[in-house]
Amino acid sequence: LFATKRLIGRRYDSPEVQKCLKALKASKRDHASYEAIKAKHPSTPVIIYMAPDVHSKDGQFLDLLATTGVNCVSLDYTVDFADVRAKMPSHLALQGNLDPKLLRDGPLDKIKEETEKILQAGAHNGHVMNLGHGIEADTPEPHAKFFVDTVQGFRAK
Repeated sequence: LFATKRLIGRRYDSPEVQKCLKALKASKRDHASYEAIKAKHPSTPVIIYMAPDVHSKDGQFLDLLATTGVNCVSLDYTVDFADVRAKMPSHLALQGNLDPKLLRDGPLDKIKEETEKILQAGAHNGHVMNLGHGIEADTPEPHAKFFVDTVQGFRAK
């Protein structure tokens, strides 16, 4: 679950997600939102994400995000995964962070190279491989499949 107020008002079928969203909506601050979710659902992992551009400011706020008590910080594509991994506490999982424009535009060998670079950097700590922001609507399906196949076929060195 992405702990963000952008989820409020959208339709999600899972009762667990609905309960979490109600807790978020009732809260006035993000940290209180996290505490409300964890109080009601202590085993639910919480991921926090700060979108790229003016919001993330090239990762300036990652240290603050890491102190919120979340289980995972999702990285946008503007930061180097290995650099962030080296700075974050080892108990904190990281998610991300392939550039969605690279996935869209390719070429396939560069998608593979960058995906494996990120996977290798996250291989020995908690890591959820993902894009560093949403998938571009015009991403060719073969590129998306290639990305998934690359992730599934990866073995850490």
